[in-house]
Amino acid sequence: MHAGPDNDTPAAASTNPGGASQRHSGEQADGSSEDSDLQVRLIEILQRISGADADQITAEARLIEDIGIDSLGFYEILIEADECLGIRIAEEDLLRFRTVGDVQQHLESLKRVHDQQD
Repeated sequence: MHAGPDNDTPAAASTNPGGASQRHSGEQADGSSEDSDLQVRLIEILQRISGADADQITAEARLIEDIGIDSLGFYEILIEADECLGIRIAEEDLLRFRTVGDVQQHLESLKRVHDQQD
């Protein structure tokens, strides 16, 4: 049998469902293809602003510490989101962003509100 109870069923159970839930999370969201397009475009914007490699720009990456966005860069995000994505971020919301995922979630929520108004 296997090497003891520590690595028995829980490890196997957490490995498979974890992978499955990650695959399903994008599929379950309404407009998931639009969300992934937004993610790709956001990564391109953050690359231009920071000069970071695309593989560094993950949802968990911190804007300042990991990507190298400075205070001016936050305003560039605001401008680029408006010009490239047609999404206006309120200036007071800029200071709330800590990670790439924070920006993406905010943009997705603003886009959904905008789409519902059209």
